Amino acid sequence: MSREWTIGGDFVVRHAGMPFDWLEGLGAPDGPLAAARELLDAEDALRAAAGTGFGRLARAVEGCEPERLPSVPAALRTAADRWRGAAHRYRDLYEGADADATKELRVVLERPRVAEAVLLSNPDAYRNMLRPLLTADSPLNSRRRRARRQLYTYVQRFCAKNETVSFFGPMAYGTLAEAEAEAETDSATATGTGGSVDVTTSLRTDLPRRRKVFLSHWAGRALARAVARDGALLPDLVFHRARPGDPDGPPPALPEGTAPELTRAAGAAYGRLGADGATLRGLARATGLPARDLARGLRLLLTAGAADVRLGGGPYDLEPLRTLRGQLAELPPSGARAVWLERIDELEACRAELEAGPLDSGPGTRAERIAALEAAFTAATGESARRAAGATYADRAVFYEEGASPFALRVGTAAARHWHERLRAVLEVCVAHGAATQRAATDAVRAALGDTGPLSLTAYAARAAEAFPAPGSAFAVPYAPTYPAADAAAGLARLGAAARRVTGDRYALVDLCVKASGPAELEGAALVVARVHHHLLVPGWLGTMHSGPRPFGADAERWVAEQDGRLVGFDFGRRNKGYYRFPGREVALRPGSWADAERAPWRPEDVTVVVGPGTDGPASDGPARSGPAVDGRAVGDGRRAEVRMSGPAGERVSAYLPLNDFVKYAPFAALSHPQVAHPAFVPGDGEPADAGTVSEETASRSTASGSATPGEAASQGATAESTAPASETPEVTAPEITTSGVTAPEGVVSEVPEVTVDGVVLQRARWTLDTGRLGLPAPHARFLELRRIARRTGQRFLFCRSPRERKPYLVDLASPLAADLVAHVARDAGRLTAEAMSPGPDELWLRDAEGRRYTCELRMQVVGREVTG
Repeated sequence: MSREWTIGGDFVVRHAGMPFDWLEGLGAPDGPLAAARELLDAEDALRAAAGTGFGRLARAVEGCEPERLPSVPAALRTAADRWRGAAHRYRDLYEGADADATKELRVVLERPRVAEAVLLSNPDAYRNMLRPLLTADSPLNSRRRRARRQLYTYVQRFCAKNETVSFFGPMAYGTLAEAEAEAETDSATATGTGGSVDVTTSLRTDLPRRRKVFLSHWAGRALARAVARDGALLPDLVFHRARPGDPDGPPPALPEGTAPELTRAAGAAYGRLGADGATLRGLARATGLPARDLARGLRLLLTAGAADVRLGGGPYDLEPLRTLRGQLAELPPSGARAVWLERIDELEACRAELEAGPLDSGPGTRAERIAALEAAFTAATGESARRAAGATYADRAVFYEEGASPFALRVGTAAARHWHERLRAVLEVCVAHGAATQRAATDAVRAALGDTGPLSLTAYAARAAEAFPAPGSAFAVPYAPTYPAADAAAGLARLGAAARRVTGDRYALVDLCVKASGPAELEGAALVVARVHHHLLVPGWLGTMHSGPRPFGADAERWVAEQDGRLVGFDFGRRNKGYYRFPGREVALRPGSWADAERAPWRPEDVTVVVGPGTDGPASDGPARSGPAVDGRAVGDGRRAEVRMSGPAGERVSAYLPLNDFVKYAPFAALSHPQVAHPAFVPGDGEPADAGTVSEETASRSTASGSATPGEAASQGATAESTAPASETPEVTAPEITTSGVTAPEGVVSEVPEVTVDGVVLQRARWTLDTGRLGLPAPHARFLELRRIARRTGQRFLFCRSPRERKPYLVDLASPLAADLVAHVARDAGRLTAEAMSPGPDELWLRDAEGRRYTCELRMQVVGREVTG
């Protein structure tokens, strides 16, 4: 078996919004760095001379406290005196470097774009930290040092994190030249020879910078609630069933103790909420019941999620102010209607002014406009315009904005061909690991739930919620197998062999990094697969600023159409600004909305799930395996577990999961279309998948028949095993695998070397750091520890991740500012996971018209279609 992998014609260029040069320039000058090198050389000499007696000297040495170094025997005096002298010189130079770091940071923070980005990220940080740090020139105390550290955290985010937010994480796009030529049929570049276009890779750096400002989803809902609370408007508001399409369904259960007259009113109202909805005034005429009881009954239906009021455009409305204004304008004229129209017009004027303001006007003007919008919102709703205390990454503001990047990448023929060739082996490894991971998820579900009869998706989700922790934003999949780094070559070989027995189509999003000194060097450049996600590039918020000749997500829509309805999207609704619209049938796993009638999604009650043993015999030819234990229960019958899902007509379907949290959530992962996942190579023995998942006996979750079409293979892949004889499956060229030796230098708990497949980096070099010395009380001692780590890793920049943090930080091991940041991240963390910055500073190809460098990654859709015959 083999798959032919193709890269989507359009992709997202995710890049930092500010030049990396600004962050790199905050490193210490040569003098303090040289003094640190001299001190560490003296430390090594003293350690070697002292041998086993170094322990009594360690505290003074590690804390860089020469005055506390104990007396030493005569044989050690030369080495001790050398260390003392080096320590004093280093500390003197560090004091100046620390003060200079504050000055250099202030230069960066004084840039209007940086100050405005801080304002938009956290208005309180702008007011309480940035302004005082820029205006006061007093020595650092603990409070000012904390402010400096927080502001440096923002700078490393703006200059080194490939995020998508506002102008400091703008949206950029790329195209494959061949796909672009197909879309622009009138272009002179179209040759008409089988779609082949011989063009070189090019980068535009002059696209107009622009932004769009949106009222936040939560703010739009708060505004609709405020309108619905206005008793003067209530009689004429239109109410609908929250789940359209079930006119004969019984009324929902109401809270115990509900008065009989309210139960009767709610039932009567629910029965008359037809396809076009009904007003309170109309319900009173139709039922003859008191309007007061009907109003309270409708409120109970709203609380129960059984009814929805037609205010706003539903969960995916991007223009709630315009929608709400249009709905109010349709109501009968009244004083209340006039008041609300005026309030909405004021909010819209504030939003439009915020969007239309000059891009480089600085934070002062924007702060005034933000304040006006917030005041108008609070006056209209009575609610605060900020949530989550301004926390970073939270849905915190009454508005959000997206920015257009000045960059656009066009990938030429040679580069596209190189990427296709190089990515194939990596993707097949990820197919096999995805199969093992999904098998582990399926086993965990059966171990927790046992064999079930038919369950509705609602009942299945409820039972799963009792047995499994709620999905979160964890970086790793808890049940996924891991692989020992010391034997990475053998592990990758096993995964490659297993992939040859996996049948059926696959899809993924790849975050691809290219190591090059400029756009002209992209063709043939070294590649890094930063992450493989089990997603498609479906229409959604990432296309907000897209204006190409083809609709954003066109490749995903075409592939989903090939599945002929056997893949259904799980619709979880919006999260903050993020939304994804699956271009096919959906199951609404969110509160219902009156707007659902437009797309008529399935209800969870329409979908059936069955958990039980598979139909293809034992998991392997060896002894029955117990499978993973959950709460002491295990799969003990030796048969492969299976979780099957079917639609209303009994047709077999698998799920498309748009949110990463749920891709990793075992109960939903078990229902997913066969997954493609990024394997992890770890210190020690790892937790490799057993013989039932990546051995020659396994074939992942794919077709039940070797004669199935690619579309059938993709849709049936969530449940069955391949029966195609191994001799009929075309061989996949074995990946070329390289690893270096694993070492564990002092101060670094463990090291995992870079892992490559066919010349492509699958996993960057990683280190596990002991945080004990990173939090030393003296700033100069903390910075010296960074220099120790730099010496032992050979790196200047490391991405560090704490178990307590959702996002990694880029740590400059040559910056005093980073020493404070790491001390904060390491607090109570136990250990940090550090990963090499790769591509490194000299390999950042994305450069603006002034030649400044930007970190970036290409988020590309890849689809593997099964090749038969």
